[in-house]
This record gives sequence, C-alpha cells and structure tokens, in this order.
Amino acid sequence: MVEENYEKKKTNPLQNFIKQKLIKYRRIPFVKLMKFSFKSLLKERLFYILNLSTIVVSILVGIILAFTKSGSSQVVIFNFYILFFVCCLMFVFILRMIQFFFSKNFEDKTTYIVLTNQVSRTKFFIAQYLLIILICAANILISFIVINLIYSIFTLFQYDIFILRMTSIYVMYCLLATFFLINFITFLIFVFTLQTTTIICTLLLALSFIANIPMSFIKANEKSYYVQFTDGSIFQLNDIYDAYSLYDHVNEGNIKYPHLSKYVYNYFLSKEMKSDDFSKTYNVNYRIDMWKDLGLINSNPIVITETNLNLFSKPLRDSSVPNTWQRNDKFNIQVTLNNTFITNQQLDELITKTVDNEIKNILTEFKDFSNTINKHFNDNIQFEKYDLFYDFLFLSSGLESSYLEKIDASDEEIEENKVLYALKKQDVQSFYEYAILGRDNDGFRFTNANNLVKNQLNFNLMYTARIIEEYFIKYSSNYIVMSSNAVSKTSGDWNSYTKGRSMMRSLSYFNLYSGLWMVYTNTLGFYNDDIWFSPNSFSKIYLEDQKNLFLGYPEYDIKLSSTNMIEKNTSSNYVKPWFYLIILFAISLLSFSIALYKFRKFDF
Repeated sequence: MVEENYEKKKTNPLQNFIKQKLIKYRRIPFVKLMKFSFKSLLKERLFYILNLSTIVVSILVGIILAFTKSGSSQVVIFNFYILFFVCCLMFVFILRMIQFFFSKNFEDKTTYIVLTNQVSRTKFFIAQYLLIILICAANILISFIVINLIYSIFTLFQYDIFILRMTSIYVMYCLLATFFLINFITFLIFVFTLQTTTIICTLLLALSFIANIPMSFIKANEKSYYVQFTDGSIFQLNDIYDAYSLYDHVNEGNIKYPHLSKYVYNYFLSKEMKSDDFSKTYNVNYRIDMWKDLGLINSNPIVITETNLNLFSKPLRDSSVPNTWQRNDKFNIQVTLNNTFITNQQLDELITKTVDNEIKNILTEFKDFSNTINKHFNDNIQFEKYDLFYDFLFLSSGLESSYLEKIDASDEEIEENKVLYALKKQDVQSFYEYAILGRDNDGFRFTNANNLVKNQLNFNLMYTARIIEEYFIKYSSNYIVMSSNAVSKTSGDWNSYTKGRSMMRSLSYFNLYSGLWMVYTNTLGFYNDDIWFSPNSFSKIYLEDQKNLFLGYPEYDIKLSSTNMIEKNTSSNYVKPWFYLIILFAISLLSFSIALYKFRKFDF
C-alpha cells in the first residue's frame, strides 16, 4: 500500500490527467487526441505570453497604419512588422511548441502513456503536427483580423483596399513560411539534440536578418559603375536600371497617374525624342501635337492687351528699338500667342463632354496632377517653374500681331515711325522675367506689368504639361539611346559588373531565406500611387524607396543579345520565386518524412 502511494506521487500530474481521460477509449479518436494535446499545452505560460504578444503587436501595427498617410510608408512599416512576426514571434512560437510536443513530452513520458492506449505512432505524430500548424494558422488569422479591425476603427471605416491586399498576402506568406519552419525544426529535433537544435535555430534566426545583405553590398558598389555604349554615350549603371525599370512601371500601369504617364512616355518613345534636342523646333511641334490631340490647346490664337505700361528699361543692344524712348514713358502692348493651353474651367468642360474613356482618364489624371502640383507650390507655380514657359511661347510676330505702342508720342516720333515696335520672343521673356523674378537683364522692363504677366500670361495648365514633359524626357531619352546602341564590353565597368552579378547569381540559388522573402515581395509589389517623381526636381523618380533592406526582392541582371544590345525583356532576367518554392517544398517533404521515420523508430 505504501509502495503504491509512493508510485502515485512519483507520477507526473499531467500523466495522470491524460491517463484518466484517455483510458476509457479503446481506440482514441483523432480529434480527441488533438484536444488532449492542446489542453496539455494550455498549462504552458509561454504559450499565453506569445499569443498575447501577437495580439498586442498587431494592435500597435493597426494603429500605426491608420495614422500613416503615405501608402509607401505603410508598406515600409508593414514589411518591418512581417519580418518581426515571422522571424521572431512565429519562429520562437514554433520552436517552443515542437520542443513541448516532441521533446518535453518524451521526457515526462506523456508520449509513452498515449502510445500505450492503442494509438499508432503515425497517428500520434500527425495529430501533434497538425495541431502545431492549426495553432500557428490561428495566430496568423487573429493577427490579420486584429490589424484590419483596428485600422478600420481608427480610420473611421474609411478603408484603403491596399491594406486588405497587403494583409491578405501577409497571411498567405506567413502560412507558407510557418509550414516550412515547422517541417524543418521538427526535422532538427529528431536528428540533433535539443541544445544543438536551439543553436541551429538561433543561427537561422540571425540569417533571416542578413540574407539580403550580400545583394545590398553588391548594389552599393554598383553605384559607382559606368557603362559605355558603342555610340560613345556613357551612363551610370543605375541610370540603365532606372530607365528599364521605369519602362516596365509605365507600361504595366504600376505608377501614379498610369494613363497619363503611359500616354506621354510612349509618345516620346514613338517620336524618338532625346533630351539634347528636346527644345528644337521639330520636337516642340511634336509636343504641341501631343497635347493638342487631347484637346488641351486652343484652336485659335489668343490676343492679350495691356495699357499704360510704365517703361523702366529697354534693350541697349537692339538698334531696332527707337532711341527716343526713355524711362517712365507710357506704352500700350498687344501680344498674340498661338498654341496656348486652355483654362482650368475649360478643362472641366472638356472632361465632361469627352466620350473616349481612355482620353477621359488621361484628362482626369492631368487635372488631378495639376491640382496636386499647384498645391505643392502654394499656387505659385509660375514663379517656381517660370523657365518652362519659353518652349511653348509661340509669339505671332509682326506689327499687326504683337507690338509696343508709345502713348503721347511726339510729332517727330510719329513722322519717323517710332511709335510702334514689333515685339520679339526675347522681349516678352525679358519683361516676363522682370515681373516674376525682378531679374535685371538687357531688355524691356516695366514697373507695372504684374497684371499682364501674372494674370494674362499665366497659363497654369501649360506649366502642368511642361513639368510632366520634364519628368519623363530624361528616362525616355536614356531608354532610346540604351535600346538602340550596343554595350561596349571592353570599356567602362562592364566586366566588374558581370563578375559581381555572376557571383550573386550563383549564391542566390542557395540563399533560400532571401528567395522565400522574394515570394512575398514579388507578390505584394509596391504602393503604386506613391511611385511618382519628386516635385522639387526636374526628373527624379524613386523606384526603390519602398524596399526593405532585410527582405529579398527580384533583382534582374542586364542581359545582352548576341550583338551586345540590351534585350527588351532584360528586367525579367532574375531567378523566379517559384524556383525557391519548389526547393523549399522538396526540403519540407524530406524533413517531414525523416522526422516521421525517426519518431516511429524512437525508443520510448
């Protein structure tokens, strides 16, 4: 009797619980087996801590996303969250559950008790395995629900569909990543000791944060590389990547104002416009035709007049200007302009009556961009971008069209025909710049021309069109040069580039962690509505500012044809994500099979 009581005290309470609950079953049902295993897990404090951490972090992320206005910033923030969630929370969670079910239960003989109740080892193993997957999946789904719920509450249910897309992809990726981790860590538990498994997992955890560092170093070195083409053109390597990446972004619609961007960019390509001759007459005419096709150009000349202009200075080097004209003389002016842009009100009317959906989309985006750029420059775009006026200054010359007329001219001036002066383009530029900037140059300047310049000569939509042109011409021009000339392999840094990329390509086949992240980043992409040019620059677009340093992204290599021309589809020259998925699924299947085999042969 004493010995029996002594044996009872020695028995683990958990063993007694499971034995009492399961002994009544002749053959333990699969669901009951999972249920009892889950109840045993509920006695673990760490289980509650990790679950609570998932909920708390998800709440914080939902709040941060709600108060982050920029979509690109939301992508950056969320990518850090998923990195932390998968590589920290879920990694520790999986490791702990596998240790609990397949290591700790071996030590306290819980597994032995279950197996002596007529449960096959395979059935028991699969029950524990599925339970781990279900718990992980539940945490991921709870995180998804909490993030979206908190985001909706704090945005007063003004939901951005991109958040739903981003979190949905996050769920699918996390389920995939945890599946691979569960299989691999289970394999480690049965092949190595617990201590060795912990060390390997720690190394894997560290590797997850540095997997993309080699590519980052390579790209940092490439910033100083130059590539020469057979026509003598020399470009920075980054310019080549920007040109071909932007080509894809525009033609795939992955950019802000996609219809407008595609229209302008492809028009420049079709006319083979280059930045060096962008302002030449034939290209200016092409550009006017481009805007005219949208209905943005007035069909008739515009006549602008102003009276009682007070002369401040006149051109000193132009002999055609009457020498009797002096400071403070009064003048009337008439300026006749061809190819002027319509007003904002006329644009609204044009959008309303446009039937063609494609043109309507282009005009709507043109209007939206005009509103945005004017807001950025505080409705003072004429001052900020004054020099953009000159390409589209179509002055109708001649005394009948554009002239200065002196008021109260003397009889002598009348007799000598010194009352009228035919304006030239440089004359308009001179008084235009003086009224806007106060620039002291050799030309006509008037002290009271503000109404003439800042109101009548202020074509707001013309500045919008010119800004868009300046944005795209650099990249379209570079693309034309790069796609029509061969690369000189013996010049520049081409050989250094190919050596570095060849080494990274070989390494990438084994860098499965970075490859797994590539599955996520390639599916998610970027927040396209924030991929646009910097408004304060003439032509600078940031195509990679949404990338995370620690995550793997598809990085293509520049591919040359047999004639050393850059191939048009060079941006698809990278290791495809499905390659990594096939390898990881194969490793997972092998890991699961080995773990199951080891478990069935394990000596309890």
